[in-house]
Amino acid sequence: MKAPITFLQGIIIAIIAPIVLLVIFVIFSNYNTFKLVERDYYQKGINYQSQIDRETRANQFSQKVNIYNDYNEVVIQFPSIFVSEDIDGRIIFFRPSDSNLDFSRQIDLNQDGSQSISSTEFRKGAWIVKVFWNIQQDEYYSEKRIFVNR
Repeated sequence: MKAPITFLQGIIIAIIAPIVLLVIFVIFSNYNTFKLVERDYYQKGINYQSQIDRETRANQFSQKVNIYNDYNEVVIQFPSIFVSEDIDGRIIFFRPSDSNLDFSRQIDLNQDGSQSISSTEFRKGAWIVKVFWNIQQDEYYSEKRIFVNR
C-alpha cells in the first residue's frame, strides 16, 4: 500500500514546484526571440506625423501607385503624372512572418514608369510592399499587401 503524502512533504512540494516552473519559464524565455517590426520603433512612433503627411500627399492624386504580382514578377507602376519626373526613393519588401526575408530596392523606373522585381527573389506567401519616393522636395508613401504564389 502506498503511503500518503505527509504534511512536510506537501509543503516541500508546494515550495519546489513553483520554483521549478519559474526556472523552466526563464530558460524558455531566454531562447525565444522577439522580432520587432522596426528596430527603432520608438523614434518612428514619435515621427509618425511625417508618415501620415507622406500618405496624404500620395493619396491626393487621382492615379495611385499600382503594385501587383504578375506571374513571374512583382510590378510597381507609378502614375503617368510621375513618369517624366526625377523620382528618388526606395521600395521595401516586408515579410510579416520572417524579418530575415525583408529586402529593399532603389527606385529605378523604366520609360513606362514601372519597375519589376523577379518573383525568384520572393518566397511564397504574404508580403507588404512599401514605396517611399521623393519628387523635388515633396515626400510620398504608398503601401500594399500582395501574395506571391511562386
